[in-house]
Amino acid sequence: MKKILIVSALTLGLASPVAFAQHDHHSEEKNTSLGNPGDPGEVSRTIEITMVDNRFKPSEIKVKQGETVKFLLNNTGKKKHEMMIGTPEDIDKHNKMMKKFPDMEHPDEPNMVSVAPGKTAELVWHFTEAGTVDFACPLPGHFKGMNFPGMKGTIEVETK
Repeated sequence: MKKILIVSALTLGLASPVAFAQHDHHSEEKNTSLGNPGDPGEVSRTIEITMVDNRFKPSEIKVKQGETVKFLLNNTGKKKHEMMIGTPEDIDKHNKMMKKFPDMEHPDEPNMVSVAPGKTAELVWHFTEAGTVDFACPLPGHFKGMNFPGMKGTIEVETK
């Protein structure tokens, strides 16, 4: 019995750091300047974004403060892409985590969505404050490239 208990404790002790490392912790932090997940029933407009390998079209978007936008993301590229809304620091942090765990999935993150090649996905976001909000594809090799500026963009949130 003691042997089983020790093995169980060791297994849990070794598994916990891996599970902890794979969880995306920045989503637990509240950053109201970015806005928050939007209610799909209150979408004021839809913005279509094409995800081509290593860029977003368009990469510069304008919205109004208080607006709830549905981003319709169409991946016409040959690789999986993501759209993550966040601060430059959060996006960079997530990019570094994705380098360590490139196959990590995050279906419960309201500020990001993964889109397979040839597929379409949606992300609904409510913009609460005026200013600039960043978005990017934090996958390894997509966010920052050697010969390209990276798969990123900005959302200008204009005052009401």
